[in-house]
Amino acid sequence: MSWRPIALLLVAASTAHAQIVNVQGAIAKPPAKNEVDGQVELKLAWAEGNAPVFDMAGAASVLWKHDDFLSLAQVRGEYGTAAGSLNTKKTFEHLRERYRLSCVWRWEAFAQHEYDEFKRLSLRALFGTGPALQILNEPALAMLAGASYMFEYIRLDRREAVSDSGRRFTGSRGSLYITGREQLAPNVAFLQTFYFQPLLEDASNFRLLGDAAIEVKLSKRFAIVDGFVVDYDSAPPDGVHHYDTLLKVGLVISI
Repeated sequence: MSWRPIALLLVAASTAHAQIVNVQGAIAKPPAKNEVDGQVELKLAWAEGNAPVFDMAGAASVLWKHDDFLSLAQVRGEYGTAAGSLNTKKTFEHLRERYRLSCVWRWEAFAQHEYDEFKRLSLRALFGTGPALQILNEPALAMLAGASYMFEYIRLDRREAVSDSGRRFTGSRGSLYITGREQLAPNVAFLQTFYFQPLLEDASNFRLLGDAAIEVKLSKRFAIVDGFVVDYDSAPPDGVHHYDTLLKVGLVISI
C-alpha cells in the first residue's frame, strides 16, 4: 500500500464546477501491479480585515488494482464564505469499477452522489455502466474513450421565487468521454478530458465538460499544476447559469 497525501496550496478560480465532475484524472495512471494507492488533497484560505474570506476544501481517493479489476473511491467537499456570506457549500462521492476484458477493451460501472447548494442540488444520485476502449497505452501517450448508459435522480432545493422549487427529476443519459495523458518531457505532462452527456429522451438537453491541465514536476515531491475547466448545461435549474469556468494554479506536495 502506498499513500500519497497532496496539499493544494494555491488556487485561482472564477466560478465553481457544474454538474459533470471529471474523475478520469484520478485513474489516468493506474498502478502497474496489484496494490492500493491513496491520495489526499487539502485547501485552506483564510483572510480577515477589509475583505474577510474563509474557504476550506478536502478530497480523498483510493485506487485499487487487483488483477483485471481497477476500483476507484473518491470523496470531495468544500465550504466557503466571503465577507460573511456563504459562497460555496458542496459534497461529492463517486465509486467506479473498471474490468479489463482484453488488451484494448474495458467495462465500467459507477455510482455517484452530489450535493451543491449553489447549483440548487439538494440531491443528485446516479449510476451507469458501459464499455471503454484503450485507444493508446504507451509510456509517452495514453488515450481512453468510454460510452455508458447513465440513470440519474435529481431533487432541487425549495427556493423562493423560482419556477421549479422542490421539483424532482429522473432521466436516462448517455455519458461519452475521451481522456488522454501525454508526457511532453520527463517532468512535464499534459492531461485532457472531454465529456458529453445528452438526455436520451431529448438530445437538446445535454451537458458538456472540457478539462485541460499541465503538470510540471519540480522534484519527486513537488509539482505545479495549471488547468482550465469549462462546464456547460443546456437546461440548468431556474436561476442557475448555463456555464461555469474554473482557472486553477496549484502547488502540489507529494509525500
